Amino acid sequence: MKKVLIIDDEIDICLLLKAYLQRQNYLAEYECDLASGIKKLHSTAPDFVILDNNLPDGYGINHIGIIKEMYPQAKIIMISAMTSVQKQAMQNGADHFVKKPFKLQHISELIATQL
Repeated sequence: MKKVLIIDDEIDICLLLKAYLQRQNYLAEYECDLASGIKKLHSTAPDFVILDNNLPDGYGINHIGIIKEMYPQAKIIMISAMTSVQKQAMQNGADHFVKKPFKLQHISELIATQL
């Protein structure tokens, strides 16, 4: 079963994504800040990381390289309402960029195409 870690400070987004992805037969977990998300990486070793940019303890875009260094096989989907960071996110190693608000189906399609 493929593992997905969601790192987003909006609990509603986390809960919706987790429930939707679990119905798609993924093991999904979430954290609401960068520090907790980085710690959770060690216990989950995710196949996919859905990473928000604007988090309470920093910017996700600055942690893409750290995540890729720790788990090079993990695909990173950066999600943000700020499309101005899309180019930098991709340059930093994100595999995809999705603008908020997004459709849940779009996220699961991105994951499915990476399997």
